[in-house]
Amino acid sequence: MEDGAVLYLDKVEQTIRSCDNLLLTWKTHGSPLGAWKVKEIMYRMISKTIDELEQWRDNSSMDDTLTSLTSIETSLEKIKEMDSAILTEKEEAVTEFPSILKLLIKKIKIAGNDPQIRQWWCEVMTSRPPPLPKNEEEYREEILDRIEEGWQDEEWAIIMPQVVNEILQKNSTTTRNPTATRTSHAT
Repeated sequence: MEDGAVLYLDKVEQTIRSCDNLLLTWKTHGSPLGAWKVKEIMYRMISKTIDELEQWRDNSSMDDTLTSLTSIETSLEKIKEMDSAILTEKEEAVTEFPSILKLLIKKIKIAGNDPQIRQWWCEVMTSRPPPLPKNEEEYREEILDRIEEGWQDEEWAIIMPQVVNEILQKNSTTTRNPTATRTSHAT
């Protein structure tokens, strides 16, 4: 019976963690479902988990316990699918280099040092590397090298947002300078 209680507490913890991740993803990226729908689904899932826990206390058979566990697992999967759908929609919408760099920062802020973030970065840079304006194309290798250096750091989850922000700042400066120079000559 004690093992069953530990298993249920683990499921509750997973549900809370999944809802927290979904909430963070939703706050960071928005939701194709709309704010109200995300809150409603999260509320329903947590309520359902609590109901299952209350029923579990009264369960007298292994079948009832398995039914409750299956229900909780189904709820967890729905939450994870929603989280994944939001992230997938955001990833597919991002096609320019600065936007991909900003998405990289968001992913790191959401997931910390999850190795899947680096895997995602490598896949994006391999399968659909974003174009750069012709006058900035020469900086591609420098940008990629700088990102690679950031990955090598032991504390990359902390370092990478700083590295990416420096790249974005430098890139926006090189893009703006010619215009500023032209404007100053015009006066």
